[in-house]
Amino acid sequence: MSSLDLLSIGSWTVFDHILRMERLPADGETVPLDMPIGAIDTIHYGDCSANIAAAAARLGLKTGLAMVVGDDFETSGYRAHLEMLGVDISPIEIRAGERSGHSFNFFDRANGSFCVSHLGIAADQSGFRAPLDRVAAARALVVSEMFSPYTLSAIEHARAHGRLTAINGMVATARELAERFLAAADILFLSRGEAADLLEARGFDDPSGVLALGPRLVVVTEGSAGSLWYEADGVTRVPAVSTTRFVDSTGAGDSFVAGALFGLLRGMPVAAAGRCAATVASFVVEAWGCQTNLPVEAEMRERYRAAFGELTLP
Repeated sequence: MSSLDLLSIGSWTVFDHILRMERLPADGETVPLDMPIGAIDTIHYGDCSANIAAAAARLGLKTGLAMVVGDDFETSGYRAHLEMLGVDISPIEIRAGERSGHSFNFFDRANGSFCVSHLGIAADQSGFRAPLDRVAAARALVVSEMFSPYTLSAIEHARAHGRLTAINGMVATARELAERFLAAADILFLSRGEAADLLEARGFDDPSGVLALGPRLVVVTEGSAGSLWYEADGVTRVPAVSTTRFVDSTGAGDSFVAGALFGLLRGMPVAAAGRCAATVASFVVEAWGCQTNLPVEAEMRERYRAAFGELTLP
C-alpha cells in the first residue's frame, strides 16, 4: 500500500442532475427550463469529495478517495471514470444492493441556485468506518460532507498523525460536532453563504474569528469577486480568473479546493496557492458538470501565466 499526497473523504450524493432556467420560480409558479433538451437526461458524476479527488489527480497529485456508495457506482461507469483519472479508489466501500445518492441542482441565468438531494446509502452513516490506515498514510486529508462521526474520525486521526488537514464546506451542519471538526482542521474552505452560516452559529462578526477555533487558514470564496484568505497576520484577497465561456458553476468550489491543496502541497505560499485555486476553478465553469473540464498541470500553468504571470515553485 503506497502513500498518497491527498486523501479526500466524505459521503453525500455521487450523481448530479443540472437544470438551468431563466429565473428561479416563485411559490407555485411553473417556469420553462432554458437548456438543450438533450442535456435534461444527462447524469453527471459528482460529490464534493469525489470532485476534489478527480481535480487533484488531474493536476498530478497522488490522490485517493474514501466514501461509502451503492453498487451503481460500478454499473454507472463512475468507478472506471475515476480509475481513468488516476484516483486510488481502494478506500471506497461499495455495498451490494444499495443505491448511491442523487442531487438535483437548479440554476438561473444570474447563477442563483438551490439543490435538492436524496442521499441514498449516505443518509445513515452510523455504520460507516473510515479507512484510518489510509488516512495515516496520506500527506494530507480533506473532508467534505457529510460532517458525521465517519468523517470526524478521519480528520482527528489525520491530525493526531501530523498530517495536513482541511475541511471543505458546510461544517456548521455538524452541529455539536462542529467544534471538534474545527479543532482538527488546519485549513477551512467556505463559500460566502457557508461562511455566513458558520459565523452566525458561532457568534463571530468576521471569518478571522474562526482562527481561534483551530484552523490556521480560513478561505472564503466569493464567486466572480475572488476569494479571501484569512491568516493570523492578515487577509489576502485573490482575484477570480475570468473566462470567456461560462456554462455551469457546479463543482467549481470543489476544484478550487483541489487547486489550493495542489499549491500548498507543492510548497507554494498562500497567495500563489490561491491563484492556482482560482485558475483551476475557471476551467470547471466552462462545461456542464463537475468533472468534465478538469485541467492537467500544464494547462493550469498556461492559464495561470496568462492571468498572473509565471508560476514558480519554491
